[in-house]
Amino acid sequence: MIRRPSLTAAPLLAGLALAGPLLLSAASPAAAINDRSFKDWWVACDNLRSCSAYGPEMESADDHYGAWLRLSRDGAAAAPLTARIGMTLTDQAIDGSATLVVQGDGKAPVVTVPARIEGGVVLADLPAEALPGLLDRLRHADILPVTLSGGAVATPVTARISLSGSAAAMLFVDDTQGRVGTITAAWKPGQKPAETVPPVPDLPVVRAAPASARPIPAARPAILNPSQDDEICEAAAADQFEPIVERLDDTHILYGRACFSGAYNIAYDLFVAADGSDPLPAAYDAPDGLDGEAFQPVNPAYDPATRTLTSFAKGRGIGDCGVGTRWVWDGARFSLAGMEMMGICQGIVWDDWPVVYRAKVEGID
Repeated sequence: MIRRPSLTAAPLLAGLALAGPLLLSAASPAAAINDRSFKDWWVACDNLRSCSAYGPEMESADDHYGAWLRLSRDGAAAAPLTARIGMTLTDQAIDGSATLVVQGDGKAPVVTVPARIEGGVVLADLPAEALPGLLDRLRHADILPVTLSGGAVATPVTARISLSGSAAAMLFVDDTQGRVGTITAAWKPGQKPAETVPPVPDLPVVRAAPASARPIPAARPAILNPSQDDEICEAAAADQFEPIVERLDDTHILYGRACFSGAYNIAYDLFVAADGSDPLPAAYDAPDGLDGEAFQPVNPAYDPATRTLTSFAKGRGIGDCGVGTRWVWDGARFSLAGMEMMGICQGIVWDDWPVVYRAKVEGID
């Protein structure tokens, strides 16, 4: 299933200005994530040197919310470069297929490919043989025109994807992956063999604590009901939104209270209590270079079956940019297990966001 941006996100409060600080708070663990902007393009690479570069459409249109080109490559020396065109249509009821034409100079298109449509979201993967022509277009043009027509699309939809910054973005990918000057480089190839590309780092391992069937204590700690604002939280937020009360394992309970709220983000403070003890602030274990101590969950949810805490801070109300994280309870703290991020707000659906941190989770059936 394709997950599109929520285009009718209901406001929680009127304070849209709160979105900025909340996003930065949630994104603080990503400070060491390798992402960069180059004019209109944005690139992100994960801890295994898997990289994705995005070129969005910068113009508004009546028949679609946005279009984008995504160029991706894993970090392994033999990993191929892949390309995808995406588009979010205004008509969310469209399902089926259509034909996508990527225009080139003059009358000859770069490629014509089938596109799948689900809930108005269009995704079309370009074949490998089309990539040389596409990269040539990136080198010599400022705009990549694409047209969607036929099949489930009654009226052709045309988008103009910006190529401004694409050259620097692709060079950044080659450089991050150690490909510059090798025969594998997409942008600056050379004669060095593929074996000179550095090997992919080992995948970090996070082990979940055992699940528990023990009941949650009926008594609620006073920290869930602050009587007045303090330097950290607004008492009104805790009054307005339900607290989080979940069992983490046989000996620990998770408590959460809403701390701040805005139009589409609610930030929570989380606390962990050993049975019979006072709650203490939850601890977050992030890898070297990532600031777990500064993390504050936004729009959080906890799944006791997988011992996983999720957080999704929206960059704007439709949810087409922001930061999503997954933390696994290991018996003492929440360890970072995954992170997705989208640094440009141009209608790109969640399914096409890059993973910027990943780990192997053990201990979950």
